[in-house]
Amino acid sequence: MQTRLPWMNRADRARWRSARTLADLGRLTADWWEGSVRSLPGHRASHRPHPSLAAHVPVLAAANRAGFLVAAAQTGLDTARVRRKTAVQGFATDPALIQRLVGAAEKAGLGLVLHDWHDAFYAEHTGGITVTHTLHDLTVTRHHIDVFGQALALEDIKALWPRLPHAVEVVVPALQITLADPDFGPSDLVWDTLAHAIRGLNAARLYS
Repeated sequence: MQTRLPWMNRADRARWRSARTLADLGRLTADWWEGSVRSLPGHRASHRPHPSLAAHVPVLAAANRAGFLVAAAQTGLDTARVRRKTAVQGFATDPALIQRLVGAAEKAGLGLVLHDWHDAFYAEHTGGITVTHTLHDLTVTRHHIDVFGQALALEDIKALWPRLPHAVEVVVPALQITLADPDFGPSDLVWDTLAHAIRGLNAARLYS
């Protein structure tokens, strides 16, 4: 019987502590999406991606390896209780990657939010995109709302990579990028747009 430890295993801790660049973090995060790294910093040990994202692991892993460090992702849903937009939020520093992501998102008509960590100090710059409406009681109008793309401050980034100062150091100056489908419900628009941008970037890198 396999034992599930309540803490990150030694091998994974060593991997994350050795990361010194955004590219290092992206490669490890891609490995986590694919399963060869079991634990993700900031989450319980052996935390795995939500099953609804299984079909999108290839594009999310490719995005991480290309330099778009994904911090959050969700699929769209439209039920009596939950209305959810497909969305992805992450970090990037490569100007060519940023240009392709922004250009592809604008062309596809996606919701797009760009922040740096300084924006978290200014209320007018902290807003994001409402990506989830949850109705908690069908007899009483009581909703819960989730937002992607709010500006993340230094403390938020530290919470994503706890006890990993080298990771925090390289993530803080990165551009925070959020892409979201304009509509609630299942949709592949975000995934197709992300895949198109990454393919174009990889092709340009190959022939540069």
